[in-house]
Parts: sequence; structure tokens; C-alpha cells
Amino acid sequence: MHALQSRQPLIWVTTLFTLVVVLAVGFWMTSLSRTTAPAQSLVSTDYSYFIDETNDLSLNYVLDHAPFTPAVSARDIPWKLAYQTYWIKLDFNYRGLAERDIHVLTDNPLIDYLDAYHILDSDQVRSQIKAGDKTPARLNRLPMPDSIPVNLLPDRDNQLLLKVTSNDMAIMPLSVMSHHAFDHLSRSVHLVWGGFVTFTFMVALYSAGVYVYSRQRVYLIFVPVALMSAMLVSVNHGFSRYFLPDTVQIVISNHLVALAVCLLMAGLWFTYYFLDFERSRLYQRARSLFYMTCGGLFGLAVLSFITPTYVSLSFVFIAQLPVYGLLAYYLWLQWQPRKSWLLLFAFSWIPAIVGGVMLYALMLNYVEYSLLSRYALMMSLGMTMILFTLALAERFRCQRLQEMQALTHDTLSYLPNNNVLHMMIDDLISRNMSFNLYCLSVDNYTSLLPYLDEHAREEYITAIAERISDVLAVPPVICIRTDSDRPDYRLGCLKEGVFAFLMDDADSATCDRIIDALIKELNGELCVGAFVTQVKVRVGVCHCPTDGDHPSLLISRALSAIAQHQSLTTHYARFNSDEQRHHQLHVSLVTDLRDAIENDQLELYHQPQIDLRTGSIHGSEVLARWTHPEYGQISPEVFVQMAEDVGIINNLTLWVMKRAFQQQAQLIRNGHCRRLSINISASDIYIPDLANRVVELAHRYHIPTNLISLELTESVMVEDYNWLKQLISALSASGIEVSIDDYGTGYSSLYFLSQLPFTELKIDRSFVRDLHKSGRHQSIVRATTDMARSLGVMVVAEGVETEEAEALLRRYGVDVSQGYYYSRPLPFQQYQAYVERMDSVQPTAILQEKSLRSSSDG
Repeated sequence: MHALQSRQPLIWVTTLFTLVVVLAVGFWMTSLSRTTAPAQSLVSTDYSYFIDETNDLSLNYVLDHAPFTPAVSARDIPWKLAYQTYWIKLDFNYRGLAERDIHVLTDNPLIDYLDAYHILDSDQVRSQIKAGDKTPARLNRLPMPDSIPVNLLPDRDNQLLLKVTSNDMAIMPLSVMSHHAFDHLSRSVHLVWGGFVTFTFMVALYSAGVYVYSRQRVYLIFVPVALMSAMLVSVNHGFSRYFLPDTVQIVISNHLVALAVCLLMAGLWFTYYFLDFERSRLYQRARSLFYMTCGGLFGLAVLSFITPTYVSLSFVFIAQLPVYGLLAYYLWLQWQPRKSWLLLFAFSWIPAIVGGVMLYALMLNYVEYSLLSRYALMMSLGMTMILFTLALAERFRCQRLQEMQALTHDTLSYLPNNNVLHMMIDDLISRNMSFNLYCLSVDNYTSLLPYLDEHAREEYITAIAERISDVLAVPPVICIRTDSDRPDYRLGCLKEGVFAFLMDDADSATCDRIIDALIKELNGELCVGAFVTQVKVRVGVCHCPTDGDHPSLLISRALSAIAQHQSLTTHYARFNSDEQRHHQLHVSLVTDLRDAIENDQLELYHQPQIDLRTGSIHGSEVLARWTHPEYGQISPEVFVQMAEDVGIINNLTLWVMKRAFQQQAQLIRNGHCRRLSINISASDIYIPDLANRVVELAHRYHIPTNLISLELTESVMVEDYNWLKQLISALSASGIEVSIDDYGTGYSSLYFLSQLPFTELKIDRSFVRDLHKSGRHQSIVRATTDMARSLGVMVVAEGVETEEAEALLRRYGVDVSQGYYYSRPLPFQQYQAYVERMDSVQPTAILQEKSLRSSSDG
């Protein structure tokens, strides 16, 4: 971590060094511009120009009739960003005695058509050059940088006539240089361009390598940013001839505006991912603005293919304003003073903006041509690439520093985290020290989270941590050592809202006094901004080595002490080994239950249901039973709730269905067609495609679907009514009956009951067990029966234990009853014998035929 911290000064020194180097290059370019000056001892030049508004005049006509306007220098020619033709005449007054080679610097490879004529004595064309970027025949006809070589003859009238036609930037310096000076200039600009391209390619390769390592998309996006910057500069200055085929060079040169827009779009993509909006709470807003702006830029790039360059250039110049405004808005949204790479990134855009403005000013003839102004875009993009690279390096360093700090410190409270506490406890154990480990939990913290934003959460946790630290500044509390600049931590953070600290094995009175003071300091009101909340904490403690001799075990047991004693009003509890053993037993039972379900080690019992109208067996409710090989019979309430808690209740229900259908098939083969009721839990209704799975399972064992009833508890209806209605409709369509179980104990409304297509209402045992003793219960049962009869559904009463209760149920019109009065739940073999003994109401063959016919009709 210290190594990462020491790199920050290096990055800022590198940034300063970069500025010095760029300024030095700019000064060198300024001094190099002096070599382009037209001051020659034996040559003087007079400039004149003529603008052909028809764009169609011939050379002879221009020589004979065109009214040329004198100009002091090329700066006085009214260059415009428009489609038009310029005729420019350079009259050389050469006083030498021998032929002399000179160069007229044009330095503009973007001109569509450039025709140069060396004319002697005003009427004789000695040589001509046809250049431009419209056809392969004209491409790359001039030396680099673009210039027109002229061989001056003594004692002759030497003229250079230029015809310039372009809808792009037509401005040219037209400086007269000696051959030696041109060679020096050519080597210099090649050196500058070579350094720029080499650097951008190295940056691209480095970013690609970092992307392969880190998989952060910002590095992948920086690769095309660097490559497009190199391409834009190379085409703009004509260096693309060295690596592009002629056809490709012509296309890019004539659509350089589209490339510039793509570079601007890539810069926006780079900014979006550099500022890491995907993990920001403002992600949706930033993404919407990002896509809208990218869509506009893409449309502008397409528009540049069908509009003249001088028009699309104007659009691009105007479009940059909202783009840079969006960049500033993004920076404002993500600005944090602690993130130094944000400042470096914001500073990185300044050279690019200055270079772009300088290029437009040169195009519009607002600034005088010089090598500094002409190559300002190259130097500004180079400097931007350097600063982007440094910003990425600083961002990468900060991220790694945060990751390293996250290994030792909590990201919200900046306290030593779980890892440091483990190491500290392990160190104390290795020195055979006795100590107490205290874990403190803020009870209402989880319920507060929906009301606290990130800043409020940090303020809340920091305030609590400061209160705790103030109380713990006493000798028995052990300091927690870290490698940070602050060595006196007395508090650690296990997770959000849960803290831990260590105390020497002092006398219990001292420890109790500190904890009491701590709870008194914490419990009460806490103001977080404009939000006032009540703080309530609990403390759990375990002792080393009494309660364990391993860091994970001690922390787990201190947390268990909090969980075991949540109902205590003292807020302070020691680890209880008996309750821990009970918890371990519970965990062991969960594992055994899972194995029992998978290995078919459960049993299925049947409780008979009696038809009160005929006295015959209507069917049975199947109930799971579990005999543990070590602990014996486990109560269904225990293991069913256990299955609910650990998420294996669906497996249990599907096992019950499969075993129940197997036994039902055996009953049918023996000639006993009786209904089968199976309980469904709240989570079972979300079993994928439950209705079809039940039907498929019934068909596999040849069970008529009208002999199946699924019992749903009343509370399920209010949890997800729409989903439940779809499930019941699907079951009813397959002929499967649906029963509302435990009616009267839940919160269902009459509206739900009237809308759901269920076929049976099951009155809870709490209303039936002492029915003959309670007038209120009798009224409830009578009203429920009347309501069910009006809805056209059958009524089942469970928990019948006396003859008086049965008589009352028969009087009220209840259809079916079950309970200990008839039989306890029976193993399948006993239930089968019970059915054979009681099956005398109707002949078996008639019952079987009726059931099979109803199934086929469904």
C-alpha cells in the first residue's frame, strides 16, 4: 500500500515534465517557423490573386484577361471555408546568375485540386504539377510537407501560377524557401509526426494490455481513441501516404469531418467509462444523455457524407459546444475532491479544446499561418493523449489503493475490517493471551437503510463509530494495529452496522462498567443531517480461550451471543454454549433432512376424512413423518418449518406427492377409490409449471385427477393473489380440486374467496376442537358453512375429537370431517386396512367406475 501511495508524486512530476516537454516542442516549432520566411538575398516575391466565382475559367483566359489583385503576402488573400477557385500568382524577382531551386510551401494536403504552372516571361509554361486528393493520379504528387518545387532561371521573368479548388480548408502559407531550408523543415516535421505516432501506438498497445489484465472497458475504448487521433493527424498533414493505400487515403481525406466526429464520439465513450457511471446511482440519467449525444454525433457523421465539407465543418464546430458541456456536466456529477485523477482528467481536455479552436481559427483565416498554428492540433492531441494516459494511471493507482485498503479497512467507516481483526486475534492467540471479544450490532440499521443515501449512511456509521471510539479510549481496550498512518484504532468493523473490539482479560466489573457506558452513550437519538433516528445496540461477548481458540470461531460465537439474546433488555450477553449446541443440532438436522428426502427415508401417514352425510370414508389427508435414526420422531412442525427456512420445502412437497400417488395407485388397484388431500406451502406455489407437473405425475401412476385435492393455507392468498389465481385456474382446468386450508386463521377477504375457483373450504381445528363448549365458535362454523354453500363449495372440518362436535357439524351441514374422534394419522398399511374395514357405504366397483368416468370427462 505504501508503494502505491508513493506513486502519486511520480505521476504529478510526470505531468509537469510533460508540460515542459510540450512547451519546449512548441518553442522549437516557433523557431523552426523562421526557416519558412520568404527573406532570400537574391529572390523577392510579389503576390496577387484572382477569385474565379464560376470555377470554370481556363488557364489562357486567366493569363490574358483575369484582373489579379496585388497582395503583400498570402495572409492577405481572402481565404474562405467555402467551395470556390483561387488563382494565385507569385512573381519571382530573381537576381541570381545561375539556376536556383526553391520550394513554395503549401502544406495543405486536403485541397481537392491544386494545379501549379511555372511560367516564363508571362506566356510560356515551362512545367506544371497537378495535385490534390480527389483522384489517385493527383494524390501524393508533392513532397512532404506539401510544397511546389520551382527551378528559377536567371534573366527570365519567373512566375508561379496556382489554381486552387477546394470545398475544404484552402488556406496555404505560400512561403518561399531554399532547398536546404525545406530539407531541414521536412526532417523536423517528420520527426515530430514520427514521435507523435510512435507514442500513440505505444499508448494503444499499453491500453490493450491493461484491458487484457483488468477487463475494464475504459482501456479498450482508449485504444481506438489513440488510433483515431493518430489517423486524424496523419491525414490532416498528409503523412497517411506512408501507410494507407491511395483509395483509402482519398476516402478518408475527403471525409475527414466524419473521422473527427468519430473521434469526438470515442472521446465521449472514453469519458463515460472513465468516470465509471455504470456503478453510479446516476447511471440511468448519465446513460440517457450519453446515448442521446452519441446518436446526434452519429447522425452528424452520416450527414457529413452528403453535405459539402465547409457546411459539415460548421455543424461539427457547433456540435462540439454541447458535447463539451456534457463532459463538464459528467465531471460535475462525479466530482469528488479526494479523487485526484478527476482533476487530471478534466485538465486533459484543455489541450484538445485549444487545438481544435486553433485549427478552426486557421481554417477561417483568423490566425496567421505558422508551424505552431498548423501543427497545434497534433501537439494538443499528443498532449491530451499523454495526460489521458497519466489520468488512467492515476485512476488505476487509486483503484488498486482502494482495493488494498478494502482488504484491511471497511469502505464505509474506514475502520479495520474483518481481515485485520482476524490477524489481530490470531496474533493474541499465538502469544497465549486471554482476552474478551466484543461484537456490537446496531439493531435498527437494516430497517434504516431504505431511508439513507450513501452520504447519510457514511455519516450515520461514522457518528456511531466516533461515539464508540470515545468510550473505548481506556486501558483495558486493546489497540488494533494496521499499516496505515493511524496506529491507535480501538474499534473494527465486521460488516455494515456490526463492530468489534478487544479487551484485556480484566475483572468483570471493569468490563461491565465500560460496556454499560458504551450502551448508555450509543442508545438514544442520533441526528443525520435533517434525519433524526433512535439508536439501539446490542453487545455479545465471548472469551478466549474459554469459548474458542480460533479467530473465526470466536467472532462467530460473539455474533451468536447477540442472536441468542435479542429478547434481553440488558443489551449485553455472553456466549451460551448450550444454545450453541442447540444451533449445531439444528444445522445437523437440516443436513439429515435433506439426505432423508433424497434417499426416500421419510414416511407418509394418512388421516381419514369422513363423509358426514353417509358415514363412509371420503378420503384422506397425507402427512409426512420423519423418524431420525439418532433422535427418533421429529415433530412435523419442526422439520417442515426447517425445510421452509433453508429452502428445501419444494423438494419435500414433491416427495410427498410422488409417494402419495404411489400409495393411491395401490389403493385403486385394490378397488378403493378415495380422494387424496396434499398440503401445499406458500413457497410451493412458485414451483415452475406446478399444475402440469402434478398432472404429469398423476398420469404416470394412473391416478384420476378428480381424486386429487391440493390444500393451500389461507395466508397464501394475500401474498401473491394474481399468481395464485392463475395456478388455481390451471389446476381446476386439469380436474384437480383446490382446498382453502386453516380457514379463519389468515387474513383473506370475501373478495378473494369470491374470485378464486376453489372447490373446498377447510375450517381450522381451533374452531372445531371445543365446538360444543363455545357459542362463538358455533356461530363462526355455522356462518362459514352457509357462506360456503352459497359459493357452491364443500366444507371440511378438521380437529373433530368428540361425538358432540360431530353432531353439531352434521347439523350445520358440514360435508366432511376429520380428527382423532375417527382416527389418528395412520401409516399406509394401517390406513389401507381401515379403508377395507369401513368401505361399506357404496359398492367398490360403483365408486371406481364413477371416479374413472369423471376423470375421462374432465
